[in-house]
Amino acid sequence: MKKTLTVILIALLSVACVVTIVIGISGTTKKTATPEIAEPLSRRIIQPAEGSGTAAEAVYNLVIAGPSQPLSNVAVGTITWLPKPGDFVEFGSALYAVDDKPVILMKGALPMHRDIAYKGADGPDVAQLERNLVDLGYVLDEAVTGKSTDLTVDHHVTPLTVSSIRAWQESLGLMSTGTVSHSDVVFRPAVVRVSELHVSLGDPIEGGSVLSVLID
Repeated sequence: MKKTLTVILIALLSVACVVTIVIGISGTTKKTATPEIAEPLSRRIIQPAEGSGTAAEAVYNLVIAGPSQPLSNVAVGTITWLPKPGDFVEFGSALYAVDDKPVILMKGALPMHRDIAYKGADGPDVAQLERNLVDLGYVLDEAVTGKSTDLTVDHHVTPLTVSSIRAWQESLGLMSTGTVSHSDVVFRPAVVRVSELHVSLGDPIEGGSVLSVLID
């Protein structure tokens, strides 16, 4: 009789342990990492930031101390996405979005001053754009590979330049036009850190400046 009770007691304890383990596992949820602004745009979705009211105003009014410079904007529309002051923006990532279209940071000393398209005028800004397309991995550099079928980084827009632009646009979820608009890109010599926002979500914008960045 004692042996039987012992067996029953062991069985009940085993069942209790299993139930406890199952409840513990089912009650555990995985934490989803929040993507940083510096993450390449092709791996995240540009959408309006969550929340509004005082929290949004607090972010809008926040200023990171230090010498700063406002970035010129030529995009026209409604602000639909913004970084936060203090965020770092790497080359190939979005500075902000207007009408859900991201404005991308690229490396270069020459400001973006015109649309770059096939059969457009030659210029150093073309070479600057092509260098970014190579560095961001959208096309191979003929100077590196030695293959004439790869892109020659120069002042001339070729069909291969256009196809590289299309691949870049498609990775951003944009219409594949093969033309880089004046408002699509901001060139800077180095990656930037946002110091201040001059607009808030939902603001209409036409020219002016969306944000300022720290300068050395």
